[in-house]
Order: sequence, then structure tokens, then C-alpha cells
Amino acid sequence: MAETPQEWYARARAAIETDGYRHTQLEEWSSWPWTGELTPKPLDPPAEAEPERHGAGGVDCHTCRAAGELDPGYVVWHDDGWMLGLPLEPRAVPFALFLMPRRHADLQDLTPAEAARQGELLTALEQAACAALAVPRIQVARWGDGSEHLHWWLYARPAGMLQLRGTFLSHWDELLPPVPADRFRADQLRVVDELVRRVGGRRTGEGKGSGGSAGLEGRTPVRE
Repeated sequence: MAETPQEWYARARAAIETDGYRHTQLEEWSSWPWTGELTPKPLDPPAEAEPERHGAGGVDCHTCRAAGELDPGYVVWHDDGWMLGLPLEPRAVPFALFLMPRRHADLQDLTPAEAARQGELLTALEQAACAALAVPRIQVARWGDGSEHLHWWLYARPAGMLQLRGTFLSHWDELLPPVPADRFRADQLRVVDELVRRVGGRRTGEGKGSGGSAGLEGRTPVRE
């Protein structure tokens, strides 16, 4: 029988009380963003139930609304099944977009055809970003604990910025000065145009302006 959350917690808590937290060498990584000692928080016990995520069941889901309205202030590319969202908060890295299905679905809900297109798009997005911008590769992350609607976080660092490699890129993205908004948007659209050339879809029309964001201000999917 698999270990239950309660058993996992009891085992981990007992080990912490006896031996403390494990020693890591994270602070020795060149990509570690901080100096000085950090103290781990106490380990909380498992909750009785998982909290409901935003937009559960497609109800009041801002990503579904964005998929329906296709406001170019947020959605910069789409095809029949997928779309790319532009982060609404300032970003420091040269490339950052969300890849999301247009229908309400989490990763485990995708059909084989949707999963195949997802894989094709992730590959093509790295190819497009590397062709359009001075980036070496993209980093792909999925958390999904805050919003039920599947959203892949896509990031890329500037080529040669070795200190930003790997696991902590998303943290550097929040610490460093942001790219000017007009520059950031223009660069994401360069990637979009290259993506269209490679796998189709279309850049979302520019006629509505760029400030509406489908009522999503303050609702960018949280990285949880």
C-alpha cells in the first residue's frame, strides 16, 4: 500500500525533530539568487482536503473568459485548441508566456490529440524563441495549484547570462528590473510570428488595443 500523506508527514516530522533539515548546497550554486543564511519554515501537517482552485469546473474561470474573448492585450496567439497568454505583471527575462488550452482542462484531462499538439507547440516555441530572440533555450514549468485551467509557464534567459541558468530562473525574473512593457510585448510578438511560420495558428488581432486584458488585471495565474 502506498504511503499516505499522514504517514509521509509523520515520518518527515520525526526525522526533522531528530536530525533537522537536510543540508543542501543550493547556496553554492551559481544560480542561487540570495546571500546570507535562510531558515526553513516549520513543516505543516497535511490538510484534510485540497483547497478548491480558481475556476474549478470552468466556473468564473478567467482563462476560459480570455479564450472566449481573445483580447490581444492578453492572448497573443491562438489556434483552434490552444493559446498563448502574455503575463500581465512586469517581467525581467526576455521571453515569458503562458501556453494554455482554450477549453477548460487540466493536464490529466487532455485528449491524446490535444496532448500531441501540446508537445508539438512546446517544441516549436523553443525553436521560435531561439530563432527570434537572443536566448539559448526555454524553461517550461507547470505548477497549477492556484488555477485549475492548465497553464504552462515558459521562460527564457538572455544568452550568456549563466547566473540565471536552471531552477531559479523564475525567482530571478521576479527580482531583476523589468523589461520595458513595449519592448517586452514586441519581443514576444516576434516569437509569435516565428511560431505561426512553423506550426500555424494566428497572431491575435491588434484592433482592440493592448490594455483590456479580458478583465484579468491582478489575476495572472499564481505560481503555486
